[in-house]
Amino acid sequence: MGGKNKSPDYEGAAQAQGSANREVNTDQTFANRPNQYTPAGSSTWSPYQTKDPGTGKPVTSWQQNLTFSPEQQMLYDKQNAISNERADVGGMVAKRLGDEYGEAMDWGGFSPMGNNPMAQFTMPEGSIGDPNQFRQSAEDARYNKASSRLSPQYAEKRRAMETQLRNQGLSPEDSAWKSQMAGIDTAETDAYAQAQYDAVTGGMGEANQMYNQLMGQNQNMFNQALGANRQNYGMAMQGSEYANQIRQQQIAEQLQQRGTNLNELNAIMSGQQVGIPSMPSFSDASRAEAAPIYQGTVDQGNFNQAQNQQTMDAVTGGAQAAMMFSDRRLKRNVKRLGTVNGHKWYSFDYIWGVSAQGVMADEVPESYTATVGGYAVVDYSKVLGV
Repeated sequence: MGGKNKSPDYEGAAQAQGSANREVNTDQTFANRPNQYTPAGSSTWSPYQTKDPGTGKPVTSWQQNLTFSPEQQMLYDKQNAISNERADVGGMVAKRLGDEYGEAMDWGGFSPMGNNPMAQFTMPEGSIGDPNQFRQSAEDARYNKASSRLSPQYAEKRRAMETQLRNQGLSPEDSAWKSQMAGIDTAETDAYAQAQYDAVTGGMGEANQMYNQLMGQNQNMFNQALGANRQNYGMAMQGSEYANQIRQQQIAEQLQQRGTNLNELNAIMSGQQVGIPSMPSFSDASRAEAAPIYQGTVDQGNFNQAQNQQTMDAVTGGAQAAMMFSDRRLKRNVKRLGTVNGHKWYSFDYIWGVSAQGVMADEVPESYTATVGGYAVVDYSKVLGV
């Protein structure tokens, strides 16, 4: 650096650069504000002067004006008139909504639900009586029938035997008498024993027959009761389903009544509107960059050499005092390289095209920095401690 060459006017260059950038932005904005005209209408732009609320400086602002064609404007006005009338009618319908929805539905006013008929129908339990009683009755009947025949029969045999024995000259005290009469007694005992056996055997058969008859009779009664029960159950189910159907129809009708006014309101308030005219698209003017005024402030080759030498001297300790622009706004393609003397060190390109290395002004102590033309510069002798 050496201090012999005259330093470029960076402040003036920065101001000139900013002015050039504003002019480019103004031209680009103007290029992107075309007036457009279609059969449906038009879109035009009108510039006007105002003040920037932040800085208070005069600025140019733009107003977009959309206009219908006469036919579209007439249709738009008619539809607005219809919409106003529709809104008035909708307001009257909306008042009725309070009557419909102001109170909750009275569910108790509907027909009761059908009952479950399962508990209303039970099968009768048939009885066949006591089988032992049937058997005993049958045995007694058969035995009594046999006894009623045996008793007179053996009484007659005893009389005939007594007559015969008396005719033979025997008396009850004689052994022959007793022998003959004992034989009749034995025969009678055997006859009664056989009658008892026959009564038991026959009683069991008759008891079984009676049991089967009662079982069949009971089964018939059960089948008849089952059929009647099924029929009654089916009729009860039909009645219950019919009651539920009536209730559902009542609820559906009530809900339909409650929603009638709301549906009418929705139908009244809905409708197509004339839309804003759709303008054909166009390609925006591309970004234009102002001429790099910084490059014109100094001879490019000398500046590059001086700037690189300044950075090298700062790194190697050869510089005595080096004030360099280190404002982030002036740098592009910033890359972190490491740390130098406790400070973050970067490589970057200045916006005027010079590549360099160094720190960021906002990352070093404020005492190391100064301001030139609104941009921060850094004293690298302090950064590097030389």
